[in-house]
Amino acid sequence: MGELSRYIVIRGLNIHYRLAMPSGEIRNRVFLLSAPGFSGSCWRMLLPELTEAGCLCVVCDMPGFGKSEFSDGIPAEQALRARYLWGVLDAVDLDRDSKLCCWHMIAHGSACGTIVEMARQQPDSTASLFMVSPMLYPPFPRAMESVVRAKAFDGLLGGWIQRNIVSPKRFERLTRRVYGRAPQQAQLEQMRAPLLRLAGHEDTVRRLLLEGYRVDTAALRSLFMPCMILWGGEDRLLGGAVPARLRKRDCPNAEYHVLPSAGHCAMETHSRAVCDFLRGWIKEYWT
Repeated sequence: MGELSRYIVIRGLNIHYRLAMPSGEIRNRVFLLSAPGFSGSCWRMLLPELTEAGCLCVVCDMPGFGKSEFSDGIPAEQALRARYLWGVLDAVDLDRDSKLCCWHMIAHGSACGTIVEMARQQPDSTASLFMVSPMLYPPFPRAMESVVRAKAFDGLLGGWIQRNIVSPKRFERLTRRVYGRAPQQAQLEQMRAPLLRLAGHEDTVRRLLLEGYRVDTAALRSLFMPCMILWGGEDRLLGGAVPARLRKRDCPNAEYHVLPSAGHCAMETHSRAVCDFLRGWIKEYWT
């Protein structure tokens, strides 16, 4: 497996991605998108499984996060993110094959909403969806939206960032809660460094809260490509059970699996189990 780190400028925004190539024939193309607050390295445990199966993999940092460029103008709306990221994939396709190809989509957390929007925009270019702990709903009740929009909310956001991200000890405590265990120190620093850029940019964080989790659930129900959803049974952010409205109303045709001992980041903490499901998914749908 060979990996290349690359940057591409889409509409003035510098986006980082890595290209992982199989040693032999390319059978499939796979797009792996990390959620805000994570980097493409969160998929490192899955890449050997994918490249051994003949997959060309594009591992992308969400615009504004990881090694991608940060600015107050980073896209927060899922539809806009999707257009940026199709630009990345179209550039990869045209550079390699001089034509647009079909992609299997893998994402985590709120990035799952982005690949849903990508599938809605270009369904004929989307072969399947594979989601890990998808966050497809806003993280606060609709009744609180006016509070989040208020200018006074900036102070609350700024205080939270100072306490939980700027403080190394509190950041370690936060990630321990998300992962269900303490990440290694090097990984902590790798995660914390890009998040420090949010300090002093409360308006950008507010836009992310208001728009970065919002998905057109009617469009989600209308998608026709195969979809698998993995959920952590010990997920302290989303709860240990798949939401009934997701399973029964918004995405009733997906294949669901709960990993009982996994937290919010199963692709890192329970990569063997995720690879087992992925292996079966490849055999069934990626031939």
